[in-house]
Amino acid sequence: MSLKPERPPAPRSGASKPEAFRAGELVRATLIVAGIVLLIVALWQLADLILLGFGAVVVATILRSLAGLIERVTPLKDGWSLALGSLLVAGLIGSFVYLLGAQIYAQGSDLIGKLPGLVSGLGDRIGIPNLNELVAERSTDFLGRSGLVGNIAGYTSVVISALANFVVVIVAGIYFAASPERYRKGFLKLVPAHVRDEAGRAMDNASHALQLWLLGQVISMILIGILTTIGLYLLGMPSALALGFFAGVAEFVPVVGPLLSAVPAILVALSEGGTTVFWVIGLYILVQQAEGNLIMPLVQRRAVDLPPVVTLFALAGLGILFGPLGVLFGAPLAVVMYVAVQQLYVRDTLGEKTNVPGEEGKG
Repeated sequence: MSLKPERPPAPRSGASKPEAFRAGELVRATLIVAGIVLLIVALWQLADLILLGFGAVVVATILRSLAGLIERVTPLKDGWSLALGSLLVAGLIGSFVYLLGAQIYAQGSDLIGKLPGLVSGLGDRIGIPNLNELVAERSTDFLGRSGLVGNIAGYTSVVISALANFVVVIVAGIYFAASPERYRKGFLKLVPAHVRDEAGRAMDNASHALQLWLLGQVISMILIGILTTIGLYLLGMPSALALGFFAGVAEFVPVVGPLLSAVPAILVALSEGGTTVFWVIGLYILVQQAEGNLIMPLVQRRAVDLPPVVTLFALAGLGILFGPLGVLFGAPLAVVMYVAVQQLYVRDTLGEKTNVPGEEGKG
């Protein structure tokens, strides 16, 4: 038996395959973490833009809902129904401005002119002599936090910024409403293929739930505005129309809006003296009780039963993070997120049986 000499081991050149593999994995993980961090930073910097985009979705939902109603009662289809719906909305707003705009503007201007003196008088009563300056400073800081377009254009006026944001939301909403399926498919392409169907159903349910929520809010806003205006007029309050209009508009923001709408009315009532302030407070409480126990149960029986605590924390959290836009769109955004959690997490991930808002009665 012949013994072959053992071949000496080959010299090591560079790292071994396992070491190279581990190094490659480390580089890839580092790049992934860096990409996630950059994405979070970008989303934070573009938070106002994202909220404006969601506002455009809200506008598109309103227009598509009206277009769907027109398609059911007329032979018009697709773009023609959307065009007619947009013209109807513009016509209703224009008619309202033509009939009542001058009175609301006059009363509103008079009320705005009186508010600093009313706030100062309240501050003197409660022992805060500079209350007016404090309120004005805090309000300006808060309102200026979402002046996206105004900041880009170099304007410092909060009013100009708000109008610019409003135009952006309306124009983008019309584009979304014109071809919603195109944007829906584009969004779903960003979702992994194995959960794309579930995500699509969640989007459809969220859209329907948002549509029902908006319908209920519009009806509630109209009724609250009318009831508040009539009540203030019967109490002999000045600027009753402007105060009632503000109460109706503020109703779009649940919980917080009704409280804020009562503040100027209470200040005006304090200036009137006597027991007027108690009657005004009673009126606002009565209207809100009617809204909570009679109006909303009727108009939103099929809509999202969003827990009040969820709504309150959504408004507070988004308001702290993003300012006025967070408060304005906090409730509808909470509706969408609530639907997504109920379907994608509670039902599809945990396997629990649960009712998904917007799922029943679609069609």
